[in-house]
Amino acid sequence: MIRITKIFTFETAHVLYNYDGKCKNMHGHSYKLFVTVKGNPINNLDHHKNGMVVDFGDIKKIVKEEIVDIWDHSVLV
Repeated sequence: MIRITKIFTFETAHVLYNYDGKCKNMHGHSYKLFVTVKGNPINNLDHHKNGMVVDFGDIKKIVKEEIVDIWDHSVLV
């Protein structure tokens, strides 16, 4: 069993309404999203992904489409 992790970063902004401090102004935060996949590597010499648990490109595509592209540089209300 192998575990692999890919880290994604994205930025968002928000305001704390009715707050009496500097965070009452719009401000941003940086987030790190750790995506971990665990499994057994493909064990088939004829398979183009032999030795991989999952292709990092596949993880990147899914996470970007489903999370990062939606939330990056968004304003949370």
